[in-house]
Amino acid sequence: MAAKTLAAGPALIRAATAVTEHYERISSDLGLTMQQARLLFILHRRPTNMLGLGSALRLTKSTMTGVVARMESAGLVERVPDAADRRNFVVTPTDHGAEVAEEFERRLRTEVRRMLRVLDPAERDTLGVLLTAVIAGQDD
Repeated sequence: MAAKTLAAGPALIRAATAVTEHYERISSDLGLTMQQARLLFILHRRPTNMLGLGSALRLTKSTMTGVVARMESAGLVERVPDAADRRNFVVTPTDHGAEVAEEFERRLRTEVRRMLRVLDPAERDTLGVLLTAVIAGQDD
């Protein structure tokens, strides 16, 4: 029996919830909070300073400092002096942190591919176009 077609808004919410549940489970499996997983994901792409991280995660400086300190203690990240401005530090993943980030990304991609397997390639392409438009609309 085919699933009832949802309106775009409820469908997007249900899909986002499903992805978030995978994100949360994978984070937990790897011993991370969702916030820590997101931070590692960001840093794995491009190390940045505390201000950049706080902005990307929408956290205050004091909250960001606590999150980074806990991750430093866990051996996932390190703070190194910023070559461009010695008053600042750049947060980078350690080798272990990079491995955890890669494993997180691998598992999440697997789950998303599993979710999308019900679509044929053309439908996946169309979904990509539509979601890109939705995301771009957030920047306005």
